[in-house]
Amino acid sequence: MSRAEGRTRRSVEPPEDPVRLLRKVPLFESLDSEDLQALLQIIRTRDYPRGTVLVSQGDPGDEFVILLEGSVKVELLTPEGKELTLTMLNAFQFFGELALFDDMPRSATVSALEDTRVMVLGKQDFHRMLQEHPRMFFPILRQLTRRLRTLTEDVASLAYLDAYSRVARKLLLLADQLGVSNSPDQVLIPHPLTHQELANLVGATRETVTKILNEMKDKGLLSIDQHRITLLRKAELMRALM
Repeated sequence: MSRAEGRTRRSVEPPEDPVRLLRKVPLFESLDSEDLQALLQIIRTRDYPRGTVLVSQGDPGDEFVILLEGSVKVELLTPEGKELTLTMLNAFQFFGELALFDDMPRSATVSALEDTRVMVLGKQDFHRMLQEHPRMFFPILRQLTRRLRTLTEDVASLAYLDAYSRVARKLLLLADQLGVSNSPDQVLIPHPLTHQELANLVGATRETVTKILNEMKDKGLLSIDQHRITLLRKAELMRALM
């Protein structure tokens, strides 16, 4: 996987009106047009090709990053050298806030799952933004709370669920977070997901995940086309967790 700085722009560019684009970011929904115009003067946008590492675990934490287009995965390298995928983020979600709060290095590696555009705020601008707009703490706290809740549930699933149930649970979560619904019971997870990446998400071996996915395909629960998974019978997959 390559590491790149990304192509940097000083402001959000067309085709969409910059202020209108910023309003789509939940973090900025409480700001008025004048505040958003001021924000445009201090942000930078960067483009990263698929597979590029945006930040590495252990890097200095000096930027706050918001996704504008595309998606990324957040991974942790364990002391044993294994990769553990913590989560996937898509447009208008953000990362990098922890390092700006506690002045510690990056806690995880973030890499682009597809061509991705991000908006970047430097550390001092981030702190000034929160001082001037304290209401923005609440969206940050909401996202941190969701991540903590998901992480807690992931840890619990390792203890209480077998590998089949963990795969089913993770596919349902990805469908809810990233999915495109074709019908009430059919959902496409649009981002390519290899067996190894899914194994990293659920704490299992690639061989185990391959066996489980083949079993689910044989049952007609899902289909896979070029690493893109479509849940065909979502309700039945949910029953596997009951």
